Amino acid sequence: MSHPASGGVERRQDLVRSAAAVFARRGYERARVAEIAKQAHVATGTFYLYFPSKEACFLDLVAQLYDLVLTRVAHARQGEPDILRKLEASITAVLQTFQDERDLAAIVLLQGSGSLPLMAERLRTAEDNLAALLAQDLKEASDAGLMSSGDASLRAHLVIGAMREALLYRLRRQDEPAAQDAEVREFLMRALR
Repeated sequence: MSHPASGGVERRQDLVRSAAAVFARRGYERARVAEIAKQAHVATGTFYLYFPSKEACFLDLVAQLYDLVLTRVAHARQGEPDILRKLEASITAVLQTFQDERDLAAIVLLQGSGSLPLMAERLRTAEDNLAALLAQDLKEASDAGLMSSGDASLRAHLVIGAMREALLYRLRRQDEPAAQDAEVREFLMRALR
C-alpha cells in the first residue's frame, strides 16, 4: 500500500499516537477506527490510507515499542567496561523503556496478548531479538568465568520472562518502579551467577 507523500510520515505517526490514546482509554477490542480517526482529526478514510485495519495499526504500535526497547538497550550498553555491566545496563534499559512508555506497555502487555492472532508471533520475534543479544552477553560472561556455565539462550529467555512478569506485576498494581526495578535487576543478576 502506498502512503501519501505530503506529510505522510507525520500523519502516520499522528494516527499511531491517536490509536495508542484510544486503545489506552477504550481497550483494543472496544476501540473503533472512527474513534482513532476522530482523535487524530482526520476522516475515517484517511486512516485506511495508512493502515489496512485496526489490527495493522496495533501491530505497528507493538513494533515501535520493541524497536524503541532494542534501540535503548543498544545505547545503554555502549561504553560499559565489562560484560556484567552491559548485561545490567540492558536490563535497566528494558525496564526504564517500559516505564517511560507506560500506556503503550499496558496496551501491549495487558490488552494485546490475547486479542490478535499475530500478536504472539510479533512479541515472540521481538523477544527473540532481545534474547539473542542477551545470550551473547551470557555466553561471554560464562566463558570468562564470571557466571556459571549453561544454556545461554535459555537463560536469556528466562531473563526476558522474568522482566515481563515484573512489568505485568507493576502495571496491574499501578506501582511505582524505582524500588522494584532495583530489586528486579538484583534478582536477575544474582540468579544468573
